[in-house]
Amino acid sequence: MKLKKKYSFWVILMMAISATVGSSVLISFGQVAFQSGFNPILMICAWILGGILILPEMLLMAETAISFPSNGSAYYWLKKANWMACSFWFGWILVLMVSATAVASATLALGNIISTLAHINNQWLSKLFGILILLVLAIMQIFIKNSSGKTQIIFTTLKGLPIIFVLFIAMIYGNTDNFNSEIIKKDLSKIFLATYVLLPATTMTLFAYSGIEAITYVTEEVENPRKNILWALVAATILIITLYLVLIIALLTINKPWSWIDENGGFSNVWYYAIINNPNIPSVLAYIFSGLAILLFVGSLNAFLLYQSRLIFKMSEEQDLFKVFQKTTKKSNIPWAAMLLLICAALIYILWNQLYEVTNYFIIAISFLKLIVNSVIIFLRRKHQAYQKIFNNFWFYFFIIIGYLGAMIAIVGSFLAMYYYGTHNNNMWALWNALILIAIMLAGYPIYYLKNYLVKVVNNSKKAKSHKNT
Repeated sequence: MKLKKKYSFWVILMMAISATVGSSVLISFGQVAFQSGFNPILMICAWILGGILILPEMLLMAETAISFPSNGSAYYWLKKANWMACSFWFGWILVLMVSATAVASATLALGNIISTLAHINNQWLSKLFGILILLVLAIMQIFIKNSSGKTQIIFTTLKGLPIIFVLFIAMIYGNTDNFNSEIIKKDLSKIFLATYVLLPATTMTLFAYSGIEAITYVTEEVENPRKNILWALVAATILIITLYLVLIIALLTINKPWSWIDENGGFSNVWYYAIINNPNIPSVLAYIFSGLAILLFVGSLNAFLLYQSRLIFKMSEEQDLFKVFQKTTKKSNIPWAAMLLLICAALIYILWNQLYEVTNYFIIAISFLKLIVNSVIIFLRRKHQAYQKIFNNFWFYFFIIIGYLGAMIAIVGSFLAMYYYGTHNNNMWALWNALILIAIMLAGYPIYYLKNYLVKVVNNSKKAKSHKNT
């Protein structure tokens, strides 16, 4: 069943912002601080570098999405390039190790913040809270007409409340002494050791910036894609970069970075602990912020369910998944079967992993896939007649170089981050798990050929049986 064109510029802009600004506010900010040695200047540098790397990537994706206005983003582009084995592998990696972990991380973070408010230390209850909200959002999108588009605008607007609240606290209670010379000079020499400090820190910011590309997953449903997709991607990227820089500066004025850590040494709710650990700020404000911050995660989950399920729908259309996942509801035109598969995959990560582990899985998978995305974009621009060039060759290849550089930084940085985290906590399992994950990813590539062989055997068997009966 063909999906209708129903998303305007404002809807997809809100979708990109809603899909991006969420768990990163409470997860990535603390991880960047940890990887930067809690140095304010290095933290700000990492966020700026991450923004510089992400913008060219979005411009490349905009040009390619405009050329091929169909859902599925890079998975569909690989199909257009006739890289069939790669597209099959790419799609499954996206579903099982990117889309599912994105949903899982937001669900886990949402459960954590609810538990913080309720003073509940039971991790299973925390997970249950997140799962229940995830299911409610799925039911709303599946059964309520036009809820998917309208809720993007509603939740993105509501997301502004905790952000405005934090900025208000920073303006009233913020202290610029946190930027004094003693703190700034703390380990500042590490800025020259980019492979040790800025690479892991920048990698964590790339996780926070991930989500802007949500627009390209619903290209087929966007009104006037040539105009709306490009400007929505550019506007969303610039707005999010600016927002993160403002937020990191605000957070630094509220409290010193090492005061963001919770009682267990984690970074599940850095804003809450930054506020509550400042004796000059009334503790009730920390609870108010946590209540408002729930909106961040609910909005992120709502956006994830919307655009991540479209990839599964597209894989079903391309016969890399069973046809049942193309089923949509008559009332809302939502691919409900694809959405349920996404939720089931996410539940595996939610039930058997912690937030930090899920985040690492996401970073590793997306880092390797970025290399493939850049490669297929080059191929399509050079070889495919339908490709519409927006940028001249100089800017296109400049963006490509930055794109490859960003992917390499993410790969190297993710391993350095896990090594640094492992040595700090005397637990190197996170690093070994990363290597196991890569092995699983690479082992999945030959499955395409195995699938084709089995299909051929089954078809030949059916033909032989049919011939025998006749």
